Amino acid sequence: MFWQAEEAARELRREGREQGLEQGLEQGLERGLEQGRAQGLEQGLADKRALVVRQAERRFGSETAERLRRVLAGSGPEAVDQAADAVVDCDTGDKLLARTSNGAA
Repeated sequence: MFWQAEEAARELRREGREQGLEQGLEQGLERGLEQGRAQGLEQGLADKRALVVRQAERRFGSETAERLRRVLAGSGPEAVDQAADAVVDCDTGDKLLARTSNGAA
């Protein structure tokens, strides 16, 4: 009877380790997916910034594009979208920079 209790205790410990491993793997996977999503979003935003700056350079020249790059550095997706619209809407680089610098892009 003692050996049965000992065997049952070993089985419970084994099941506990397996559950702990499963939970740890699930938590690690969730954290990894979240980090991957965040990195993907940030990379996508960086790519979008680069595209808007490239479009500004083609339309208004390298000086305006460089100034726009500094304005957009660290900006969020909404500001980048608004700057992209401003590249199309504005007829001069000065107007583009005025709109984007004032947050009214």
